[in-house]
Parts: sequence; C-alpha cells; structure tokens
Amino acid sequence: MTRRVLIADDEPLARERIALLLRSLVPDLELREVGNGADAVDQILAWSPDAVFLDVQMPEQDGFAVVADVGPARMPATVYVTAFDQHALRAFDVAAVDYLLKPFDDARFVEAWNRLVERRALRSIRDESQRLAHMLTAMAQGGAAPSGASSSPARWVDRLVIKKDQRTYMLPLATVNWAESSGNYVVLHAGREQHELRETLTALEARLDPARFVRVHRRTIVAVDAIRELQPWFGGDQVLILKEGVKLRVSRSYREHVAQRLHGVT
Repeated sequence: MTRRVLIADDEPLARERIALLLRSLVPDLELREVGNGADAVDQILAWSPDAVFLDVQMPEQDGFAVVADVGPARMPATVYVTAFDQHALRAFDVAAVDYLLKPFDDARFVEAWNRLVERRALRSIRDESQRLAHMLTAMAQGGAAPSGASSSPARWVDRLVIKKDQRTYMLPLATVNWAESSGNYVVLHAGREQHELRETLTALEARLDPARFVRVHRRTIVAVDAIRELQPWFGGDQVLILKEGVKLRVSRSYREHVAQRLHGVT
C-alpha cells in the first residue's frame, strides 16, 4: 500500500495544494515536504517514501538530477509536476508514473494518483512473484526456503579496486574511515591517505556492509568503527566526530538512521 509520500517542490503553494489533494484522497497518508532537489535526495534515501511528487525545476538539483543521484532502481514511484511540457519525454524515459503539467485540475490529479497506486500494486505483485520463484528454486535444489525476500544472502565487498594513473591496486575497506562524493568520483579517506573511486556514492553504498558503514549525509558515508562521538549542531543537524578528530555533518534527514546504527540497529 502507498502510505508515505514525499512532495518535492520549491513553491510552497504548490506543495500545499498537492498535500491537500492527497489528504482528501487518503486522509491517513504520512506526508513530508521539501523545497529543493538536495533535500529530496536526502529524504528519499533516509525515509524511503512509497511515492514522490517531484518538481522538475528546483534549486540545487532538478528533478532529473534527483533520480540520477538516488539511482533509478531505488527511486520510489514518481509523478513529475512542472509548468514546462518540454520535459515530458525525458520524464517517461526515467520511468515516471505520470507527468502533471501545471496548472492541473483536481480530476487530473486523481488520475495521476490512481496511476501511481496501480504502479505500486504491480510492483508489489512482481516482487512477490520473484520471491516465490527464489523459494521454489531453492526447494527444487534441496536447500532450505529463505526467510527473507531472496534466496541468495547479500554479499558485501571487503576491498575496492582503485585505478590511478597507470596503477591498479586493492584498497581494504578496513582502512577506510569515511567517504565523500566529489563530482563523478568518491573520495575515500583512509587515515592520511585519500583514494579516488570513479563511482557514485549511492552505488558504493549499495556494495557496503550496512553493519560497518552508515550514510550520515547526502554526500558522506562513515565507517561505524571510526566514530568517536555525536554532538548537536545548528538547525537540527548534528556533528559526528571521528576518532582521528575529523568532524562531519549529520543532516537532519539521517539523524534517526544514524542513531539507530550507533545503537546496533541495521
């Protein structure tokens, strides 16, 4: 079911109208609102909404950059909302459920919502079918049926391949204290050394053991064992202090997630 919805639009009145329409359709929906693309990425990664109403043109990152940063495979069901029709084809290229052109009437919004709910239902059926297929395969091979959604346990990398100039070498993740995104690269901080990996931070996160690494900001991942303490900061943010003295910002969107991880909840 669709229970959590994120509204990402830099116009407060637009966010308010979408929220009112959603409440009229599903009164008990849990809604969150953001006014720029960077916060949209934070909320999607940290809160995992079921669906997103996403403006195309926003400060810091546009709607398409949000999808690129989160990763198409991890994006919730998305309805683009914009005043510019020239983006429609590109929106459907990134698997948008619908494309709401401002100004839209209530009937058109309801149509978009129904399409979103239908897409979510189809995805749920597909995921369940895949889970059952994995179970049947495991049973046919004489193995035990998995208790989770997949018959194959997750495998996390313990080292990374780093290419620099003419060199290719292995970097053990045990030496990495934290990582930050930098353009098309991720900079890995291992003590006093820095290593560049040509990969997005989101793609790297998907390969890391969540018991060993935690995302604290849209641009930062930290090794749990490298953390010394957590302190309050301005505007609801926090500061993470590593054992080596490095201070890193924990954004509001990740506070609850980081707190759970520090208490051993993955």
